[in-house]
Amino acid sequence: MTTFQLDNNVVHFNKKFGIITDKQVIITKGTDQNKINFESINNVNLIKRRVFYLNSILLLMSISIFIYTFFFLKSEIVEMYYSLIFASLVLLVFSLIHKFYLYILVIKEKDHEPIELKTTQIHRKCIKEFYYKIVKQVPNKKKIISFLV
Repeated sequence: MTTFQLDNNVVHFNKKFGIITDKQVIITKGTDQNKINFESINNVNLIKRRVFYLNSILLLMSISIFIYTFFFLKSEIVEMYYSLIFASLVLLVFSLIHKFYLYILVIKEKDHEPIELKTTQIHRKCIKEFYYKIVKQVPNKKKIISFLV
């Protein structure tokens, strides 16, 4: 995330997610842009969700390679036989250990539908920085209430 100052306004720019200024967030999703004022934001959440489909695919591949090699492959080459058994065991262990995450940034506005930004763990640092910059700019309702009381 790049931060720079223009005409007494601090601007945070992220090529993938959008721009954060002092008064609003401009979110880019492909060619669409959504402008959100900080006063209209009710809630901002960053959700980390584990994805299991890659683990399931690797598990099925390892089991199918193992069954094919052990029961159906009649090979004269011993090295190939043991290398396929070893490869299926490596895939099995990798499918059980590997963790893949999806990150979802949800911004809820007053009288509007929530806006969601989804990314994978490859861009996790960028979306966390983007989330923290938005949270810093959103006015805290508890501070206003305690100040008024």
